[in-house]
Amino acid sequence: MSGTQERVTNPDEVRRIDMTEDFEYVSHARLEFHDGYRRAFLGEVPDPVTYGVQGKLREYYGAKEGPPIASTLDHIVAAVAG
Repeated sequence: MSGTQERVTNPDEVRRIDMTEDFEYVSHARLEFHDGYRRAFLGEVPDPVTYGVQGKLREYYGAKEGPPIASTLDHIVAAVAG
């Protein structure tokens, strides 16, 4: 099935999409560090994403107290699961 993706919209129907055309995506990201947190400006997204720590990561890294903020690991796990 190389070059083809199956997308199921109805359990009784399978639609095939040809994916043989070349495609290139370049991600543009800029990071700023502020008060121990990282703010990522991601391409055309107008608002930055703030990365921090929570739970056991906060303990492990000895991060200062404050509101729990998702880490890059949290975002990666959510992206893969999604």
